[in-house]
Amino acid sequence: MKFLRLLTLPFAFAVVGFVRLIAPWKRVRFGEVWGSRLGHLIGNVECYLCECDAMVQPEAYDIWFLNSQPCNWVIWRKYAKHLHVWPKWFALQVVNVNSLFAGWGKHIIQSAQVDRDIFGLWALHAPHIGFTASEERRGERLLAKLGIPDDAKWVCLIVRDAAYLKRTQPAIDWSYHDYRDSNIDDYVPAVVELTRRGYYVIRMGEIVAKPLLVKHSMVIDLAASGQRSEFADLYLGAKCAFCLGASTGFTAIPEIFKRPVAFVNSAPIEYISTWIEGLVIWKHHVKDGKRLSVPEIVEAFVSASTFGPDFERAGIKIEDNSPQEILDLAMEMCDFVEGKFYHKEVGFNSNDGFYTKDDQKDFWDAFPRRIANFNPLHGEIKIRVGREFLKDYHASLPSFGSPRHQGAESDQGNPVRGLESAGQTG
Repeated sequence: MKFLRLLTLPFAFAVVGFVRLIAPWKRVRFGEVWGSRLGHLIGNVECYLCECDAMVQPEAYDIWFLNSQPCNWVIWRKYAKHLHVWPKWFALQVVNVNSLFAGWGKHIIQSAQVDRDIFGLWALHAPHIGFTASEERRGERLLAKLGIPDDAKWVCLIVRDAAYLKRTQPAIDWSYHDYRDSNIDDYVPAVVELTRRGYYVIRMGEIVAKPLLVKHSMVIDLAASGQRSEFADLYLGAKCAFCLGASTGFTAIPEIFKRPVAFVNSAPIEYISTWIEGLVIWKHHVKDGKRLSVPEIVEAFVSASTFGPDFERAGIKIEDNSPQEILDLAMEMCDFVEGKFYHKEVGFNSNDGFYTKDDQKDFWDAFPRRIANFNPLHGEIKIRVGREFLKDYHASLPSFGSPRHQGAESDQGNPVRGLESAGQTG
């Protein structure tokens, strides 16, 4: 391969020369697709394509290359139909040669969103991947094989643990991401109650640490069944009633297909996926035996930390949501998708043990609107905090202040490291 790169180096220089020669009339740009992580494979490409549809991207001839083998070939092949794709070994050589000359940045594809839909474009545009008629029939056969009736509704359950990265990328120490993991056993009460409300529950994932210990005809541990496939991930995630679980790569599938997501055990809190219709609760931050309020988390400079050691240095222990908190959120999402109430309009009075839509507005108005790596993290806030969870934090809202008061428009005093954990990475 080194000999091939050396042999083709003159051709790379020729391409760069040609690209710069025609630049006054036609801009040519290059970009890499982060293929190894599902959240970036879907999120980055979908954001870019939606930006093209909305004419946010400048007019250019864009050439892409995969930076690694894709984690889902089914999804990648669908997206590749929308892109000009070159082999990595040559495209990367062109990019490296281009970087030797002034003005190189004009020929690199940039996105203001990366994998975070801050412009709200996913809601305005149909997803750029879908299903052919034969794939729809394949999906129907999949449901029949899983024992799910034609008219049934199902919930995709995704619980992040360390098993996938340890197995697929063992050379890398991923322990700094352990704070994002959670225990599948904590989801059991919610799973059982979901079946009582008529939902099939399908546990998603490719490589998992533990099985889901619920024996029920309406509970399918697809991740541990041997029946999981890349197509199944896409089809089930795209057509679920909603998704329940942690923010990780899989949730990008229901998100782009406009399926609601109930996020639990979210961390760090400033990376909440605020652009979707859904619900969220976050991990508890505990210091000196006291659970911190959101303002205290922000003041401790860990609200946007993507590395576990940052919390340890701040003396903060991250604790998972309890089984009851997960159950409460799952039932609230059932109410939401069944039309029993609508968060934006019909709320509950906090004086009576419920909350109003104004409580949600107060919370999100005060939420930090940071810029990380030159990109905003949030646009319009569409997600809502779980109603039971919000009660516990409502008392702290008046001290939170406004985003401007907290200086949330900058990263001063709280640097955000890297985009690798900026969204639903995996």
